[in-house]
Amino acid sequence: MTENHHFSIEHILDHYDIGELMCCEQNLRGYCNTSFAIQTLQGGKSRWYFLRRYKASIQEEEILFEHSLIQHLAQFPDLAVAKLQLSRQGKTYLIEPCDTQPTTPTFFAIFEFLPGEDRYTWINPHCTERELRNSANLLARYHQVVWDFQPLGKRKEPNIQQLLLSLPTTLKACLDQPLPTALQKPIQDYLPFLTEKVGQLEQAFNEPAAQSLPQLIIHCDYHPGNLRFAGEEVVGLFDFDWAKKDWRIFDVALALFYFSTEWEGQADGHLRLEEINTFLSAYQQSMQGAERGVPLSEREQSFLWQFIEAANLYVLNWTVLDILNKTVDTEEYSMYLWHGLHTARWLHQTPSPTFLRGK
Repeated sequence: MTENHHFSIEHILDHYDIGELMCCEQNLRGYCNTSFAIQTLQGGKSRWYFLRRYKASIQEEEILFEHSLIQHLAQFPDLAVAKLQLSRQGKTYLIEPCDTQPTTPTFFAIFEFLPGEDRYTWINPHCTERELRNSANLLARYHQVVWDFQPLGKRKEPNIQQLLLSLPTTLKACLDQPLPTALQKPIQDYLPFLTEKVGQLEQAFNEPAAQSLPQLIIHCDYHPGNLRFAGEEVVGLFDFDWAKKDWRIFDVALALFYFSTEWEGQADGHLRLEEINTFLSAYQQSMQGAERGVPLSEREQSFLWQFIEAANLYVLNWTVLDILNKTVDTEEYSMYLWHGLHTARWLHQTPSPTFLRGK
């Protein structure tokens, strides 16, 4: 069971002092890394941990970035972050030769196993009002804690402004590939609209008013699938491997996009505005009077609708890159693709609600 993924979990555990492997179960929710829930036995006591094998393209400086962030967050118990287990050498990660390319390193890390329930994924979550408020409060707390934090290492992925500029090129590259019609035709039909939209957002984000907005180490993947719940309380926050320095407002916009976008029927791609209002109000209240950090300013909120558009295109870009570079399930990725396209069109056609403008 432990050898089916081209590496031995027992061999990985030899580098840690957490006991003998009893069982493991692969977590199939992730799209980039390979992860397992593992149970060990030590001193007659069993414990669960989370083992991650990082994607092949990861660089060590990115591991340093993520892990220094996690170790910083772990100092604040109210954030409920899974702590990293140290190896026998006192490191937060393990470097092993790649099984297919011995000269290429493979990175592993072991985390504490967080309590609570994996209640949602990133697809079509419908949180209760209290779950929304508690999730918003936790995002606000995260922003307070990282407000002036400087991590080690460096995140490879560009910020949202730079990333958006690459989207039209990626879309055009898809048209040069022999993709299934169900994937290629929507890209072809929407290419002019998306190219124009990227241009509009680039112009807006180049404005001095946008360039001066607060930046910090954002989570950049804050959605209900990366939270664990007990009742309606949030008891765990994880998955920091997309974190990077970027506009704070983009982190809020991406969370609003994930938490409030409808996926089903005629309303696919519509945002549930009442839920956005609930989340945003709770975030603002949590930031009031904080020791570090401030609520969203009126200037930040004036750009919020455009950053929600950028958040949708950020996820759409991930979808298109997978279509271009991987062998994907056509039906699954057609759903992701159409969801992003429907959302882009709806956001473009819908005026920014008044409550998003700080009025």
